[in-house]
Amino acid sequence: MVRTLTRRMLLAVLLLSSQMAMAAETDTRQPLIVFAAASLTDVLQQIGPQYTAASGVPVKFSFAASSALARQIESGARADVFFSADQEWMDYLAQRNLIDTQSRGNLLGNRLVLIAPSTSPVTLKLAADAPLIAALGKQGRLATGDPDSVPAGRYAKAALQSLNLWQAVQPRLVGAENVRAALMYVARGETPLGIVYATDAAVEPRVRIVDTFPANSHPPITYPVAATRVAGTDAQSFLAFLRSEDASRAFTMAGFSLIPAMVSGCTGFRFNLDHELKLFATDPRKIEGSSGAEPTKIEADTLYAALLKPQAAVRFAVAPEKITVADGSYAGLFRIDAGRAARMRVTLDEAAWIDVTNAGRPLQSVQHTGGHDCKLLRKSVEFALEPGSKPVIQISGSTAQDIRLAISFPAP
Repeated sequence: MVRTLTRRMLLAVLLLSSQMAMAAETDTRQPLIVFAAASLTDVLQQIGPQYTAASGVPVKFSFAASSALARQIESGARADVFFSADQEWMDYLAQRNLIDTQSRGNLLGNRLVLIAPSTSPVTLKLAADAPLIAALGKQGRLATGDPDSVPAGRYAKAALQSLNLWQAVQPRLVGAENVRAALMYVARGETPLGIVYATDAAVEPRVRIVDTFPANSHPPITYPVAATRVAGTDAQSFLAFLRSEDASRAFTMAGFSLIPAMVSGCTGFRFNLDHELKLFATDPRKIEGSSGAEPTKIEADTLYAALLKPQAAVRFAVAPEKITVADGSYAGLFRIDAGRAARMRVTLDEAAWIDVTNAGRPLQSVQHTGGHDCKLLRKSVEFALEPGSKPVIQISGSTAQDIRLAISFPAP
């Protein structure tokens, strides 16, 4: 009996000593310093302790506007990881050789929302020429991030411009130092409305979402993350942990969307295709391309598995700009309502030819890009549109009968 008790006490002492040694090691290790956008505050404060428990590496976060953090890094502030709320400030550091570009990747997506105090009765549908000024009232102001520097403010400005609301609202704008400051203006009732990310609204019970901005009214909201040029050895393991099952669960529960890791070869495009790459990683909707006078109707921001027709059987409204052999090629006609969009992007996983017409007139492409080694998509072409366009997309010269197709409306 005594011998058994002694053995148990010895095991307990050894276990306690081991735990104390591990704690002491964690306390003495240099902390990993992460500079992250203010909108990531809550979720990263959950993920940080999980990473420390798994790795033994303590994490110290600094949250602020991406612009402020980027400038701090430029000024010499020590940081191992930079987690931005937009591409521009990550590009800013990349251009100054302050990040490890090989470690850079897009991790998260978000949505832009209009919020009001939870007790406010205001209702508003966000659309072109929506009565936003009336919703603000005679003296009310609109809070969001500073549009000159804060990512949330930049997205907000782009969305308001797209909906023809910017000129009227600009004099009423309160440009906050970061998105969480804008959230607080509304939560405290200091402004009747604000524009923040959906994930910010979700963590503040004193506000409610009035409406969500259309996804095509602003550039895709993406969060790139990278190790800095002077990062310690633990930065790479932290970046890997951000894509772990535990971290992904935390991001999803917080309301963020997950962006799959970049597929090999899907780099070097002439313009940003993050939104399209994300679409092409989803399950497609099956449709058939039309061969006649009534093109198949499709919607924006949806991936389609389109079954084309033998090209000899397709009656084009306008002859394809590129001459292709009808026999052995496949083609199809599709149409979409573009609303007030100024640009339309057509993206395919095949090297087929793309023509776009509106009211029987061919439209000229304004830019295009592609990648032979990208497994998700092959080419993307942009066309300029007039408001109210209902363009017809003509796909021709495809060597494959079953193709992947997506239409998006990038912000101007």
